[in-house]
Amino acid sequence: MANEIFIDWITISQLHTESEPFPVYTGGINVDYDPLGNARFERVRPASFPGSFETSLRIKSDGRHISLSGNVGRFCRKDNLFNCGWQETLRKCNRILVSRSLPAFNAGKVGYAIGESGLPSARVSRIDLTANFATGSESQARHLIRWLATRSVSRMKKGRAGDESVWWVNSRHMLKAYIKHIEMLKHGCSPDDPVYLWCKEQGVVRVEIELKRRLLADLNMVEIDDINDEKLIQVFHEQTEIFNAVDRSDEPDILDAIPTKSRVHAAAWMAGQDLRQFMSRATFFRHAKILRDYGIDISEPRNVETFPVKVRIVEMKPLSMPDWYSLQDDIPHLKAVGE
Repeated sequence: MANEIFIDWITISQLHTESEPFPVYTGGINVDYDPLGNARFERVRPASFPGSFETSLRIKSDGRHISLSGNVGRFCRKDNLFNCGWQETLRKCNRILVSRSLPAFNAGKVGYAIGESGLPSARVSRIDLTANFATGSESQARHLIRWLATRSVSRMKKGRAGDESVWWVNSRHMLKAYIKHIEMLKHGCSPDDPVYLWCKEQGVVRVEIELKRRLLADLNMVEIDDINDEKLIQVFHEQTEIFNAVDRSDEPDILDAIPTKSRVHAAAWMAGQDLRQFMSRATFFRHAKILRDYGIDISEPRNVETFPVKVRIVEMKPLSMPDWYSLQDDIPHLKAVGE
């Protein structure tokens, strides 16, 4: 699904070993004590830097090690319906650091000569990727969320909030989809805001994926020279394959393709029965695993409602940024909370 992919959140850090110490920024120190009152460990909190439109970033510096975390593209902008790609996000990170007399994130240096030590690269421990899709109306968007809520993703725990959002999560990443204009209202957007009205009219559904430290390491996308927009787009498509999945439970001959021992349970589920009431937990999950390969998820109640937009689920339209939308920000002189 060709689309414009954006970065919604980034956590990035770098250790500088061969430079003069630079300014220290912290938000205080948390100390954990044992029952006897002895300090077990300390954790330095990052300093919070608020921007306009109720945005903020977190920066931590001990004079050698710098970390920055937040929705950099959204910082000092009214909304984040559309956002920045990889290169622009990194440039904005560095403009922010330099404005506080901190060194910019860089790719480090490899030591080639004997006895020459290398310089560590900036490293990313979290990236959130996002894309917008038009469904045509709020009603269609809600139908889509309800349909997605019937889908399971292997080795991921699922959650939902009515027909407004659905998510899947494990220790490596989180995938979620939600109706954008409803989310904007919850964050204080005015109901007469032009961006809000446009999202509602288009039935915009936002799809996001949070790439956590373990998955980034597995993908060899930790050091900044190993990351580019092409890789991020590819990862987004691979990790959001559920949106291309076909619900085969309506195919008239699907039962013939299912192994005999599971066929009767698939038929019962299609008739709207809750199979948990008729079999042990172990038996239920054994058949659930088998049937999932046939596009049938018996862990979700059979949706017997006829959705007029079922075909549109497969035909979600990638949403491009309109000409009137601007990514321009208004970065003030950064001032930490308490300064």
